[in-house]
Amino acid sequence: MHTSRLDRAEIIIDLDAIADNVATLKAKARRPLMAGVKADGYGHGLVPSAVAAVRGGADMLGVTVIEEALALREAGIGVPILAWLTGTGEDLTQALTQDVSLSASSIWMLEEIADAAQACGCVAQVHLKLDSGLSRGGAHASDWPDLVAAAAAAQGVGHLSVAGL
Repeated sequence: MHTSRLDRAEIIIDLDAIADNVATLKAKARRPLMAGVKADGYGHGLVPSAVAAVRGGADMLGVTVIEEALALREAGIGVPILAWLTGTGEDLTQALTQDVSLSASSIWMLEEIADAAQACGCVAQVHLKLDSGLSRGGAHASDWPDLVAAAAAAQGVGHLSVAGL
């Protein structure tokens, strides 16, 4: 019987090392730290990686999609969480009621977030997303003034609060 090398592949995650690395980064930054644990904690396990990051001093967690954020909430993780990718027409109310921050890189996304916040009677925490040149989904520089103006208007009405960029 032939066994491939992949059959023998194994990864052992040292959660203490994750916590220590986060603590080191936070000490050097001397600022609040968001640990990215997207994509199942980069294949290291979403919840265990998040718990280790928080133990190391992460002030906030970043995930790609709402489902990851809700899984962290279900696991009892209470630090702020940012989910930075949402799709058109996606149900945002559960994320908002679970105190998950969302990102907006367009006026239409900002409007969807504000509508969901109004529907659930909460104030959405929003991070505005700017394309810094990598073409990874942020607002283009030419769209930025309109996005900021729309965010300010929605914030003025009380539907959202701009928490970050």
